[in-house]
Amino acid sequence: MLRTRVWAGGGERSSQVDCPKRAVRAEGDTPYGAEHMATVLVTGGTGVLGSYLVPRLTARGHEVMRLSRHASGADALRGDVRTGEGVAAAVAGCEVVVHAATNPFRPRSTEVQGARHVSESARTAGAHLIYVSIVGVDHHRLPYYKAKWKAEQVVESSGAPWTILRATQFHDLLERILGFRVVPLPRRTPFQPVDGGDVADVLADLVDAGPSGRAPDVGGPQVLTIKEINETRRRVTGNRGVIVAVPPVWFIRDFVDGRHLLKDGTRGRLTWEEWLRTQGTS
Repeated sequence: MLRTRVWAGGGERSSQVDCPKRAVRAEGDTPYGAEHMATVLVTGGTGVLGSYLVPRLTARGHEVMRLSRHASGADALRGDVRTGEGVAAAVAGCEVVVHAATNPFRPRSTEVQGARHVSESARTAGAHLIYVSIVGVDHHRLPYYKAKWKAEQVVESSGAPWTILRATQFHDLLERILGFRVVPLPRRTPFQPVDGGDVADVLADLVDAGPSGRAPDVGGPQVLTIKEINETRRRVTGNRGVIVAVPPVWFIRDFVDGRHLLKDGTRGRLTWEEWLRTQGTS
């Protein structure tokens, strides 16, 4: 088995990471079989999606490392996709990179520059790059979504073998939004919340499948308005967000029009209400 090593602070390795050469596979085989599982780097591995994905990849037998500015533990590498510090060294020797690092408050540096740093390193290493994006980013005016769309184009043109998976908003995100002091949205605004575990299952399948180009989008099993989402949350947990209706202008209009909803693709299994009940909140 491979052994992962922790980086010391400041991007310096405390020891070397040894990765095997890629196995030659017969035509029709999946990229990684029982005798050779992949070495996978997950950027943003300490985030919401990483917390769902890393255990699933490990359970399938893959050797997984998490890249984050604040990562710690035996499977952790410290690096910053925004600046590129530590990225090339982390990617070197890995066979698959799942680029899940994201920051809606720094969209250009994290999404666009981050995609450049990661894709350049993946190309150099010959690694399969899987980029996690959002449904509808090519038709949406939210600056964060526009940056995700630019990042997709960076990945496509990078020269690295690539896959792009788009998903709708996670249940975790809707829960966080409704926890804000106020939620400035028209009450009819629709969402299609998806379970992060369902998305992670698809990502794990894509790791096994190899470069797939644009994979089918993934969305939740239900489309609900923010009002319905909030009312379900109150009924299940006793907590209710304060929705303040605002005019549907600029990118809010795009949300009201449902440009972030699944048109074709894969639907997850876990509903919003079922997810809330799994959280044990009251």
